[in-house]
Amino acid sequence: MDYFQQLTSIQTYLYVYGGTFLAVAGSLGCVLNLLIFSKKNLRKSPCSFYFIAYNLANFLEISTCFSQGISAFGFNGYLPTYSTTYCRLMYYVGYVLDVLSPFYLILASIDRSIATSRNARMRRLSNHRLAYMCILIGTIFWMLFHIHALFFFKSIQIMPNYNICYTDSNVYLAFANYYALSKTVCVPILMMICEIHTIRSFRFAHRAAIAPVSTVASTVGGAKRQKDGQLMKILLINVTVYILFNLTPVTVWIYKQVTQYENESPDDVQLDSFLTNVSSLVYYIPPSISCYINLVVSKTFRAEIKKLFLCK
Repeated sequence: MDYFQQLTSIQTYLYVYGGTFLAVAGSLGCVLNLLIFSKKNLRKSPCSFYFIAYNLANFLEISTCFSQGISAFGFNGYLPTYSTTYCRLMYYVGYVLDVLSPFYLILASIDRSIATSRNARMRRLSNHRLAYMCILIGTIFWMLFHIHALFFFKSIQIMPNYNICYTDSNVYLAFANYYALSKTVCVPILMMICEIHTIRSFRFAHRAAIAPVSTVASTVGGAKRQKDGQLMKILLINVTVYILFNLTPVTVWIYKQVTQYENESPDDVQLDSFLTNVSSLVYYIPPSISCYINLVVSKTFRAEIKKLFLCK
């Protein structure tokens, strides 16, 4: 009982103080990011549109999924799990927002790789029209792909006056578990591959003095190369931070899959629950601190923030 209470207390304090701080700072940071990347001089780059979509997804995820987790694990808040409609919407929104955030970062990495390609025709693909289409089609695809959550999850009563959101289909439960494991493992790997390729392309472009092609008719000069270099820094640091902080959820998911068929003691079950909930908290660190790491690594971003607060 003491062991159980210690883990519960640690989890509660992490969500009450750490979670609340991250949610407030993250929401503010996402709003600032949206305001900065929506500025006219930054919108000239297609990469800015991916950052706008990325921060919008982060803001929605923090406002819904993360806030709900803080309420449940930090403040013992009441969730209407007796409602099947609520359960299905909760899982559907969680699935969609969970995949859209890294999806937009991957699109931004691909865009920067294309923009710094050695092939001139390939560089022309880095344009606003393609960015619009990728964001729109990708968002619709993931919304349709996760529509299964609206049919298989429901409210299940496990004891009097206590319901949970779950599924009674073993086949779908296996699919959901393997999908979550695949997404948790594959997304950081895919982002790492894109990051390495982007760095290689950028180094070649820097040595060859190749400026990414813009869809607007403007003179390619040092100012534009500097702006693209700043966007590249912002992208690479956001991808790196995402990968680093997702090592914890990846490790926990692999551990759970390895030990799922073992006979666990009550202490082990409680430890598994604690690790899962803490890894969920760690997962929200990258979107919550995105704005602040942008301030640290990008001179252009700091200048735009200063103009924003000075109303210039």
